[in-house]
Amino acid sequence: MGYANLRELQTALTTASDLACALQSAPTRRDADQLVDVLRQALTAASSLGAETGPTGCALHPNGAVDPLYGDPEDPLPPGYGRCLLCNDRRRRADAHPHIRPHARPRPRRPRRIGA
Repeated sequence: MGYANLRELQTALTTASDLACALQSAPTRRDADQLVDVLRQALTAASSLGAETGPTGCALHPNGAVDPLYGDPEDPLPPGYGRCLLCNDRRRRADAHPHIRPHARPRPRRPRRIGA
């Protein structure tokens, strides 16, 4: 939606152009697959330019930032991560500190009874 999708489309098309220019006379299957993946990202971004849903597809942050690592073949996101940068950042922090529960609340202290 708006600028984020346009920026994602521009980035994907630039990457696709760079990959296509770097291809040799007989590209490998990996090179072709990489180019197809980037072109699919460009198509997805182009088709969502006029859509009413946000670029992240996230229910919590529909108009948030798209994670720049989303769809990166060299540094892929872990399974379960989506396009939303805010949610992925929260997941990264939770993965970095697995012993800390993110929404744990301290138990309320019970008043001490004095006497019988």
